[in-house]
Amino acid sequence: MRLRLYGLATLLIMVNGSEVAAQGYGLGMRSCGEFARAYAANPAVAEDVYFAWAQGFMSGLNLDAVANRRPYRVINGNDMPSQKIEIRSYCDAHPLATYSQSVFALYSSLPAMRANSN
Repeated sequence: MRLRLYGLATLLIMVNGSEVAAQGYGLGMRSCGEFARAYAANPAVAEDVYFAWAQGFMSGLNLDAVANRRPYRVINGNDMPSQKIEIRSYCDAHPLATYSQSVFALYSSLPAMRANSN
């Protein structure tokens, strides 16, 4: 547990110290290749940090969809392992794409639901 926390702290320092994070774009603007390198160095920590960003991004897309009376996506927490696999697969196939592009591809593939019209 202590090693995993140390790894998480190290990754956060690396990410927060980067030029991309300093510009306020966050992990989503990092390339899939950068995600792959972080994943290769420490799979559990990298995936936890990046996927937490992905969940927030998809939640924000859902909030926007509901606010604008558009269909939202089912980002069911029970399917997180396969969602992580889909993101990694996309990134493996598109190393120059941004991480946010991989998350948006996942989001677009999820089942759509209509918001209540209340």
